[in-house]
Amino acid sequence: MTGKTSTGPWQGMDFLPAGICIIDAGYVVRYWNACLEEWTGITAEEVIGQRITERFPALDRTTVISRIDQTLRGGAPSVFSSQIHTFVIPSYLQDGSARAQRTSLIPLATDMEGLYHAMFICEDVSALTEQVKAFREMRNNTLYELEERKKAEMEMKDAYEDLLSFLLEYLSELSEGARNASDDLDAVVKSIEAGTAEDQDIRTCLLRVMDTSTSLERTLSDLAVAVAERKKEIPDVFKKSLIERGYTS
Repeated sequence: MTGKTSTGPWQGMDFLPAGICIIDAGYVVRYWNACLEEWTGITAEEVIGQRITERFPALDRTTVISRIDQTLRGGAPSVFSSQIHTFVIPSYLQDGSARAQRTSLIPLATDMEGLYHAMFICEDVSALTEQVKAFREMRNNTLYELEERKKAEMEMKDAYEDLLSFLLEYLSELSEGARNASDDLDAVVKSIEAGTAEDQDIRTCLLRVMDTSTSLERTLSDLAVAVAERKKEIPDVFKKSLIERGYTS
């Protein structure tokens, strides 16, 4: 093929939804299909007959040239992934971003034995790349949310355990105060029944019960405030007491 239009044995590839470029052993473009014309804005007439490395200087590097040479020798097909190379033949989307391409490079036998052309097959994987990117972002967001939820649950668990310990402390104080008041009243009743009660003893006992009642009332008030404020600080002495009683997290 020596003309400067995409005609000849490869013309049917103009209808493919992939970019097709064929070069000869001298890196000269022999075929440039309609899809590449649309993607790059470069017509077949403009590019056919030019060395591809002159038209696209970025291709003139070892990682690309070595694969082209291998293909021109009839070697195995090779693939340029979009993740590493983005594209081999540059083209851009309407928004100006690079068109992500999966480019395959395969050998084409010619009429001359041992002589091959190299065919670039450029597939647009921009949509797939965006989907993968969106999936990764969604996965990362999900992992972050799970981690934050786990952290919040741990904080809630710690707060619950602290509050439970705090409640146990005050309940212990309430129980002890109530038991002391009960013992004092029981002693007064018994002394009255036995006829041995002295007025001063009764007065002293009742004052002690009143003090205990006031203390219990204050303790209940403190407890209500602590619960409302979700108080977490607990005296170390009481923490030790809780552990000894088996109240462990």
